[in-house]
Amino acid sequence: MKRVMIVGAGEIGAFIAERFAAEHMDVTVMDEDPGALSALRNTLDVAAIEGNGANIDTLIEGGAQNADLFIAATQSDETNLILCLLAHELKVTNKIAVTRMISGQENGDRFGYDRLGINLIVNINEALRDQVLEVIESPGVSEIASFADGQIILIGHQIDGKSNFLGKTVAEVTGDRAESFFHVASVVRHRKLVTPKPKLCLEEDDYLYLITTQELLPILKSLLRVETIRSRTAVIYGDNRLAQLLAASLLDRHFRVTMLTESAERAAQLREQFHLRRHFLVETGAGTEIRLLRRVKVGSTSVFFAATGDDATNLTACMAAKHLGAGKTIANIRRNDILALCHHAGVDVNVAPRLAAAKVIQKAVHEGRLLDYRPVSQTNLEVVELAVSPGSKLAGTRIRKLKLPAGAIVGGVVSNGEAALPTPETVIHANDKVIVLTLPEVLVEVENLFTG
Repeated sequence: MKRVMIVGAGEIGAFIAERFAAEHMDVTVMDEDPGALSALRNTLDVAAIEGNGANIDTLIEGGAQNADLFIAATQSDETNLILCLLAHELKVTNKIAVTRMISGQENGDRFGYDRLGINLIVNINEALRDQVLEVIESPGVSEIASFADGQIILIGHQIDGKSNFLGKTVAEVTGDRAESFFHVASVVRHRKLVTPKPKLCLEEDDYLYLITTQELLPILKSLLRVETIRSRTAVIYGDNRLAQLLAASLLDRHFRVTMLTESAERAAQLREQFHLRRHFLVETGAGTEIRLLRRVKVGSTSVFFAATGDDATNLTACMAAKHLGAGKTIANIRRNDILALCHHAGVDVNVAPRLAAAKVIQKAVHEGRLLDYRPVSQTNLEVVELAVSPGSKLAGTRIRKLKLPAGAIVGGVVSNGEAALPTPETVIHANDKVIVLTLPEVLVEVENLFTG
């Protein structure tokens, strides 16, 4: 059993602890906040220790020296770096620092933190930026993720009153499974996972996870009424690091970007920061103000992103922008319990720091066994990409005969470079890449089956 120590019981630390505990790992969480630790003890099978992790004696008392994996997930970048340095002194093999300002991407300007024994830096803002960019050019899609070098595509889609799927069964939507151009991988109804049996009737507000191939994606997009974005314009409400990173990336993609900040001083700083970018504007005011949104012509913009640190503010801003006719509205949402409100509040897409962090961390932790990993937003489902080891008992087996654990299904297969949607008669071969939707508690069992 892998032993994991996490310092920081906030949004990121608690979510990672939940996922690792579900995988039956031995998890210890340390924090100075007794309230946060109490919440963990009441909900998770983890050891919760009150203490200051920046003190090496406290780390030793908590057993950090025995950890296989150490994750520093406090609110301070500097503290997280120091924590990893202390863990390095304690001879911990794998150390991950969660940051917000310090970059985790490899480039010529990045300091080599690996020289200090830090194995991975997970920058939350960079991960969130990348997640937003994935969906920004696909109106009508709430989530989109690619696997197997882009050959298998996962799409999240909310059924509304105008959906082509409303009132139809899964069988009616997908047609003959052997000739279908997409599969309904799962259905989330009232925040609960529902098995997409052929006779299941799809209802308004159901959230679907659809699997298709890159080749068949245009057909699915047509059915979902996904059109090319109407204009390369974006309005971003917020002046934090996330907002700045997204603005820079959109400008690189030839968008016209308007940022909204409530501080005149910050507006001046942003104008100076982006003074060489022709298609960049800053307006002073709150993104919840109808008059300001009209002035920046949000009704004709393709993308409105509420990037502030307050969930309620982001929901309200998206509601106002959608009311005025904005294209795709995206909100940064931290609280899991209000996700169900997002669609009704006018939010087309919600992104969350905990999911963005989990994607990077889990992929690193399972390196060599998982080719890719993606937690999905509407439930605790995980989507993983695995290679079939020549030593796996699954090699040469038809899908209908696979003895996968309950809570795991095959969503896509890439064999000899060709992507396909599986049927019960599809044969899994050695070295195939397979996309599996799984619950976290059976992830390790699924890994073991494929890797042999």
